[in-house]
Amino acid sequence: MTLQYKISLFVFLNLIGFNFFSQGLQLKFSEHISYSFDYKPISCYEYKNQNILFQKNKKNKFCDLKVNFFDDILKNKNQFNILIKDEKFLCIRIFFDKIHLFTSKNTGVVTSLNYRIIDSKSNITEAINLFSEPNKSGYPTNYLVSEKSFKDNFYVIAELPFQSGKQEDLKTITISSKMEIINQTYNKLELTFQSSRDNKIILSNDGEIYLLKKYWKNGNNFYIYKLGKEIISEKEIKFNDKKIAALDYFFNPKGELVLSGFYSSPVRYNYEGFFLVKYDENLNMIHKNKFYFTNKIINEFKSSKEIKESGFGLDKFIIKDFTLDSLGNYFLMSEHISKINLKNEKIWDSKGFLVIKFNKNGNYIWGSPVPLVQQNKNISFMGVFTLNNPGKIKYFYNNLSNLSLRKGTPAEYGILNYTGTNEVDFDPSGVSEIKPISINFPGKDTEKYAFIPKQLNPLSSGPSFFIILNEKASNIMLGSVK
Repeated sequence: MTLQYKISLFVFLNLIGFNFFSQGLQLKFSEHISYSFDYKPISCYEYKNQNILFQKNKKNKFCDLKVNFFDDILKNKNQFNILIKDEKFLCIRIFFDKIHLFTSKNTGVVTSLNYRIIDSKSNITEAINLFSEPNKSGYPTNYLVSEKSFKDNFYVIAELPFQSGKQEDLKTITISSKMEIINQTYNKLELTFQSSRDNKIILSNDGEIYLLKKYWKNGNNFYIYKLGKEIISEKEIKFNDKKIAALDYFFNPKGELVLSGFYSSPVRYNYEGFFLVKYDENLNMIHKNKFYFTNKIINEFKSSKEIKESGFGLDKFIIKDFTLDSLGNYFLMSEHISKINLKNEKIWDSKGFLVIKFNKNGNYIWGSPVPLVQQNKNISFMGVFTLNNPGKIKYFYNNLSNLSLRKGTPAEYGILNYTGTNEVDFDPSGVSEIKPISINFPGKDTEKYAFIPKQLNPLSSGPSFFIILNEKASNIMLGSVK
């Protein structure tokens, strides 16, 4: 291939926005933009035929963002930085057809919830105060903003200041499309304050607001509350003889709150089995099932020696995905990740992942272990990822074992592919099939690229967005997959 032809090809690809089709997947890549390790990509939104990438400075405790606006073919149209001193970054939300940046400001006397509006021309409004709460004994209020709005409202939970030995309290604030507070409710929980709180807002299909709370006391404890009223009841998610180690959740199309996860051994903090529970809108339990791991699942990840030393359960697994397929079946996926010593240096290690399938009634169908050997100094390329609204459940991962091959990543994985990407599918009985995907990344012949396997828009029903990083970690592309 002559140099003139290479340049012509690159220009042509640039004009079409780097569109590729690979084994049923439609992939689109942006122009290359510079990358700083100090900044972490946190989210990407589709907005008025544009795609907006936000990156957050990992080292700055205040609001320090990089913003890129890409057009519908992922051409970089504008980029700018947002630096707000003395205010803590909370989140980006698109509410009522506008881009909102939420921050909090602690003056030492009060802690305020502020917002600003951002547009595609680098304009950002002055801070507008939504709500303020006095500090107590030097402790501030923390704010949680709902991930979505419902009709003309969205919600904020104000975690009121820590008070040692007292019951935890909070306020639920309803904010209208005019950015006015239309309701606030005060609640005191039965649990006492802890210095670190793990609370999540859950919004139902009908706009009802719930609080999911993880509380540490001799292990993880999980509670759910229906908010919006002065008197609320507490529901503990538990099994009589088991401690829940981890869970994930969503509302299904019937409006039921479905939670699934893993419970731990009474002796060791690991995963001994799995469960699925359902609640109606009033938190009445509809369904509860728990199941032990089979020997087959455990033996795929642990040797008999490891079982003898650390027990039967799975160690160092984390929940990565809980989703629903088009037939109403539930799929729970958990991945092993740990740090190990290898040749006198610490590296990241993954033994693979596990997928559990439940039917639409919540009954166990199959559990499929997918053992892998994934090791790397850099965690950026490690992990299993999924796509939005798949017709059929599939999982993907970077094949890091290719990095140890003398000839490099095989040609079947495509052009300029640093690690290669594998697709994992399952037959009706749960037997996994792993196959390589051919992906041609655009760029220079001297650079190769791979997915950072963390989706930037997991709540979207549109294309899935990912960051594509080069092996030198010096530039990135925004990738769209559907």
